[in-house]
Amino acid sequence: MKRTHTLALVVVLAVVSLPAVSAATSVDVTISSVDVTPAEPVPGDEITVEPTIENFGSSSAGYFVDRVRLIKADDGPDPEEYADIKNIGTVPAGSSKAVPLTVSFDEPGTYDLQVNVSGRDTEQDRRTRLSYPVSITVEQRYPQLDIDADDAVAGVRADGSVTIANSLSSPIESVELTVDGENVSITNRREVLATVGSNASRTVEFDYRADDAGSHPLTATLTYTTAGGVTDTVTDTVTVRTEIERPQLDIDTNTSIAGLESDGTVTVANGLGAAVTNAELTVAGDGVAVRNDRSVFTRVADGESATAAFDFRPSAAGDHEVTATLSYSTPGGATRTVTETVTVRTDPLRDSVALDLSTRQGGNSQAVTVSVLNGGNAPISNVSVRATSPNATVGQALVDRVGAGESRTVRLNATLSGDRAAVDVVATYDVARQRGEASASTSLTQTPGAIGLTGLEVVPDRGKLRITGSASNLGTTNAQSVLVSVVDTEDVTPTAPNREYFVGTVPASDFVSFDVYATTAGNASTVPLRVEYLVDGQRVTRTVEVDAAGASRALAAGPDVERNSGGGGLLVPVAVGAVVVVVVLALIVRAWRASRGGD
Repeated sequence: MKRTHTLALVVVLAVVSLPAVSAATSVDVTISSVDVTPAEPVPGDEITVEPTIENFGSSSAGYFVDRVRLIKADDGPDPEEYADIKNIGTVPAGSSKAVPLTVSFDEPGTYDLQVNVSGRDTEQDRRTRLSYPVSITVEQRYPQLDIDADDAVAGVRADGSVTIANSLSSPIESVELTVDGENVSITNRREVLATVGSNASRTVEFDYRADDAGSHPLTATLTYTTAGGVTDTVTDTVTVRTEIERPQLDIDTNTSIAGLESDGTVTVANGLGAAVTNAELTVAGDGVAVRNDRSVFTRVADGESATAAFDFRPSAAGDHEVTATLSYSTPGGATRTVTETVTVRTDPLRDSVALDLSTRQGGNSQAVTVSVLNGGNAPISNVSVRATSPNATVGQALVDRVGAGESRTVRLNATLSGDRAAVDVVATYDVARQRGEASASTSLTQTPGAIGLTGLEVVPDRGKLRITGSASNLGTTNAQSVLVSVVDTEDVTPTAPNREYFVGTVPASDFVSFDVYATTAGNASTVPLRVEYLVDGQRVTRTVEVDAAGASRALAAGPDVERNSGGGGLLVPVAVGAVVVVVVLALIVRAWRASRGGD
């Protein structure tokens, strides 16, 4: 800040005192001192020159003061007179008397004066004259002005103040202060103060705004009237610098890929010291298409921030510039603009989608599980998964979105029209505003339901052969209307209670137990069983020869052998039991005979 003062104010007062000599001897009187106030008078001040007339105690009479004059020194027999007071009164012996005289000078300078006193003693009426030289220096002085105004931001209103310090010896009145500036608008530019007391100060505040950057003088002008009625003016000038400061813009963008829309934000941070209004933010790019490119903020307060989101899509890989432009109004109504540009690095699009296929076998109704694997660097959307096959009808599925590095799995149901079907799976999708495709192939097979007889066992049972086992479905489709029956031959005859056994439906890879009965003639070694069932509407008939040699021999040997062969060794326990019974009976008989002999 550079400060210019209009005047430097210095006041010097000099009073020269010389002893006064009495012309008579009956009284001993003198002008002992002369006081001048104010000590540092300025033009227009009312100056009081106050001599003290002292009548010493050695006097034999009182001293009557007839006249006291203030005149210009060394001004001849008819000097210029400034003050004259008559008939002051008597000063008794041993006393003193002060006589105030007033004078005012409109011009600065040094004035050589003289105080003349004429009087007489009260006893002999002898006249005595006294004189005292006085030198008064009057210099021009002014109240002090101090402007406090810091450097500011162009277009933003700032606070300032002017302090009026009255160092004069008397109050100043009719005080009026104005503040003006070069290319600066000022509010509260004029202030009227009634009075500023001596050695007192007053502070006046004002606001200022410079719309342009640079140096701007501010001038304070003080008009006032002194106690002597003199109207004067004093000025003070300071220079303030203004700079154009703007809100800060911060552009934040995520990783961008050519042809793919990405997200970005712009943050407006206001640190101007005042609110900005009517803020409009726009975003544009070089080789970049921007969506949601305009945002409006009614007001952004000082110290606060606002954020706007936008979408951008680079057209090609490489470096692209994105520019944000903010236009706004300052508190003073000025319209300003600030821009910020960042470089966005764009990666090339990497489209890498693969299909992973797996199948679930289940007869003619099967399924293809498809995993869509996105190994690229951009998400894919609107994914359509379809499959074709000459020997199967396969469903389709839709996937909304698969992020980069992610996967989604769908299931396509399939119905085969043959034992084997080749399936081609194709996934089409959108990636970065273009259409992509991935494909893979697999095959589906089906094994028709086939009933095999497992776990067969033949045992004699009350003169018959009982055949038990399981009707097992060795295929991948259901077998229906399964019937197991004993085939009537020359050596084998079906018999009750189960000449045949209706198994019913045997699901794929499942089994159902059965039992049938037969009688044999001679030494039959096998028992033929017929298996009949339906698979996919076709009747299937098979005959299975069941080994029955051992059971037939046991059945021909008789009931004991039958029980032994069929029961798994029951003759041994029976024989042991018979022996035990015989031994016990023998012991009882012997004991009875012994008891009779004793008689």
